[in-house]
Amino acid sequence: MISRKILGSALLLFQSRANSEGTPLSYGSAIRISHVGSGGHELETGAINFGSGSGQQAVTFPPPGEGSLWLIKSYNGQAHIPSGVTPVKCGSKIRLEHTGSTKNLHTHNFKSPISGNQEVSAYGDDQGEGDDNDNWFVECEDKYWTKGGIFQLKNVVTGVYLSGKPEHAFNSRNGCGNGCPVSGHLEACAVRKPHSGTRFQAKVGIFLSK
Repeated sequence: MISRKILGSALLLFQSRANSEGTPLSYGSAIRISHVGSGGHELETGAINFGSGSGQQAVTFPPPGEGSLWLIKSYNGQAHIPSGVTPVKCGSKIRLEHTGSTKNLHTHNFKSPISGNQEVSAYGDDQGEGDDNDNWFVECEDKYWTKGGIFQLKNVVTGVYLSGKPEHAFNSRNGCGNGCPVSGHLEACAVRKPHSGTRFQAKVGIFLSK
């Protein structure tokens, strides 16, 4: 396993020459998750906690280049899978841990603040452990989840898809004015049916392989 401290403090991301587009992603890799429909807004957490709903750590999509690394790891209840050895197959059940806070990408039956869809938060303890609502299916078209390939994330427990839309941005019209730490970010939420806003790519990160 890559040290969370190293990942959380990494200031320079790279696109490995040894891992070209189409290379399978392995457990233990740390990736930036890019939202296709907005032109590359990236998954992020840590700026604020929700002021309504669950009150947990909020997840958003800031503009391109401002996202964080998310660690690919085994699902809640599964034994640890060694880093850099096992590629992730399409359809696999995984967790994604935010390397800066050790909290996992999570969703549950609270309403999101802008769209009223299902809230997406970051949840867990300082060891990266949460609950079954941290588990997601990786939906993709090939045998393996690949660098640069289109994928979707479907929550195992609630059956909804991670989603974002450019029209659901935090701004002064919805109470996020001057000094708001997520101004200009898109809301991250979860929806019942896949659409153009549920498509993602992993092009940048620390990619491990044999």
